[in-house]
Amino acid sequence: MQDGNRPIALGIPDQVDGLATAPTDRGDEMQERLRYQWSIGVCLLAQGLVGIRDMRALWCEHHDDYLIELSSGQYVAVQVKTDSRENIRWRWSEEALVESIARFCVLEQKHGDAIASFEFQSNAAPYIPASSTESEQRQVSSPMRLVECCQRAADVSSIEAPYDKAFKALLAKTGSGDECLFNVLRKLEFLQGPSLRGLDDSMSGRVVPMLPDCSALPAVRCCQLRDDLISLVQGACHLKSEGLDGVLDYIASNGRPQSVLRGKCLTLDVAKARIASMRQPSFRFVYSGPSLPLADAAGRSGVLQRKMRNAYILGQYEGLQMRVESAEQHLLGRALNEPEEFENIAAQLQAVVLTECKDIEALNSSHPDEKRRGSLIYQEILKRMTGLAKDEPAQVCRESKDTLMGIAGMLSGECRFAWGLPLEEDDHGA
Repeated sequence: MQDGNRPIALGIPDQVDGLATAPTDRGDEMQERLRYQWSIGVCLLAQGLVGIRDMRALWCEHHDDYLIELSSGQYVAVQVKTDSRENIRWRWSEEALVESIARFCVLEQKHGDAIASFEFQSNAAPYIPASSTESEQRQVSSPMRLVECCQRAADVSSIEAPYDKAFKALLAKTGSGDECLFNVLRKLEFLQGPSLRGLDDSMSGRVVPMLPDCSALPAVRCCQLRDDLISLVQGACHLKSEGLDGVLDYIASNGRPQSVLRGKCLTLDVAKARIASMRQPSFRFVYSGPSLPLADAAGRSGVLQRKMRNAYILGQYEGLQMRVESAEQHLLGRALNEPEEFENIAAQLQAVVLTECKDIEALNSSHPDEKRRGSLIYQEILKRMTGLAKDEPAQVCRESKDTLMGIAGMLSGECRFAWGLPLEEDDHGA
């Protein structure tokens, strides 16, 4: 909880003589731009899912911000740029636009036959002169005008004046060949996405309801699905390597594991599966009294340790106790941020984890070897908590595997379940 009376640590950064000064730290702005880029990825997947685009898959941060794989085998290269200035319009004087065209030229030079089109997507539109605009300088600054002139010209030499001058100026800035730049501009399209302000509302209110079978989702579920899909695209944009591939994998010629490159591809089937999992109504336990007594990790640690020793899994105690303490701190923070909902969240988490642990304990209760029983139960619980966090996030209130395992440790320390071999007498005398 924020304290309004607490002084700001070290004062306001980068002040000049204590006077009002614009910030130099662009961290927040960078996060905003990244979220916008990931949101555009969700929009592209949505267009593919409803048939607006003939696409087979979306490649994230691979050769470009996005590569849309078409059913024909060709690709659409997408650059995403944002600008927070009011009423900004993209002109050829904007460095970010020129850099994008230069990037497209590199791709055209190497893979021109495989690229069907180039797209420049942004929250801002390109500048288009009014019919009354007489200034030649303003006319040639319009990206749309030059693109249209290239599209109706037979070759570079037939680009009409005064836009031939704009072409030569852009050619000098990009450093590409004239035929290459000409082909890029002929393939170039401009698309305007949601505004930066109210991006999340636009995604949950306009994009998510257009997805298959999502038009009737309540607002809360639309927001959850929005965040889940953005997280899906975010994960594909980042370098990662999971599972056995993360342990041993062939190295591609750029020095990265091939599994990392494959992980950048999101097929429509992957997106459909994620949407389907979010649409399914999750089983909810009814509120049945106080749950998850927090802020007592130290008091439970002795009982948990004795139970794990009794079940011959003491070697797992240290890691589980760390999860208990971390989960407790995390849930206390969630209680502060979601005070009205947290009691129901805590009740659901307790009920799900407890019933799953007891079910696994029951299924293994007849194992003849007591020294192996606890280990098998621990492995099954770890596997089940991992599956719940990954495949049924709504069921566990979108908590991680580590939080769920921490809750399992809390419940064991509260004598709610053992690991196949209960103590002869627990702390309550039972």
